[in-house]
Amino acid sequence: MNILLAVDDSRYAEEILQFVQKQDWFDTAHLTILHVIEPMMVGSYLSFLPSPVIEEIKERAQQTSTELLNNIAAKLGQSHPEADVKIELIEGFAREEIINFAKKWPAELLILGSHGRTAVASLLLGSVSQAVVTTAPCPVLVVRCKSDELPMWPRSH
Repeated sequence: MNILLAVDDSRYAEEILQFVQKQDWFDTAHLTILHVIEPMMVGSYLSFLPSPVIEEIKERAQQTSTELLNNIAAKLGQSHPEADVKIELIEGFAREEIINFAKKWPAELLILGSHGRTAVASLLLGSVSQAVVTTAPCPVLVVRCKSDELPMWPRSH
């Protein structure tokens, strides 16, 4: 079975990893761990930095992302030595690149995390997991990660 594990940053990737490590149904699977580096948008505050600084930021993002992927792959290799684990690092918009990769590979199951944002926060910030669930070419398993965000407005008890 081809399983695509899409991870974003290390806080949530660790929670997804812990969930996946507890599963015994993918010991003989082909598992690809995917991370997408979002491009710097023209007009954002970063686009006004000198080119060498932007290149350094990009290089650091690639290095950090590669380390994250290698770390997850090593841990999955230890917990599930029978699984065939590979890593993929892509630059682009996460919701599009995850779907494109899932179609191209082809993935038979896609696993990703959800930050547990409220409906309003997801509407304002966008939700990669929601977009992937609604457009994925295969079944999607969403691991609910603990949100460390503060509520957008005070809640009364």
